[in-house]
Amino acid sequence: MRENILAIRLNDDEWNRIADMAGSVSLPMSSYVRSFILTQTPPKPKASGVTVEAVAALNRIGALLNQIARVGNSSNSFSAAEVGRVTAARERILEIATDLKGD
Repeated sequence: MRENILAIRLNDDEWNRIADMAGSVSLPMSSYVRSFILTQTPPKPKASGVTVEAVAALNRIGALLNQIARVGNSSNSFSAAEVGRVTAARERILEIATDLKGD
């Protein structure tokens, strides 16, 4: 439980600048400042306009493509070229998901 308070005085420009930086990474100002002070690096900005649901959907699609590739490999119902295309699609989707997460 956080019981200690650190109070600082800011002018309007400083306040707005910190508020903008915190907003760019979707954090409350207190969380942003705490993270910055403790790590001495600002939190990474998140991709704008991306929702948790979109990232989750991309991850599910990647998992489904992986399952399709496995079934095709084990049942010999896919040609090598088809497996290659599915694998390439899966890798690209995972790249996009990683970029969206900001990792």
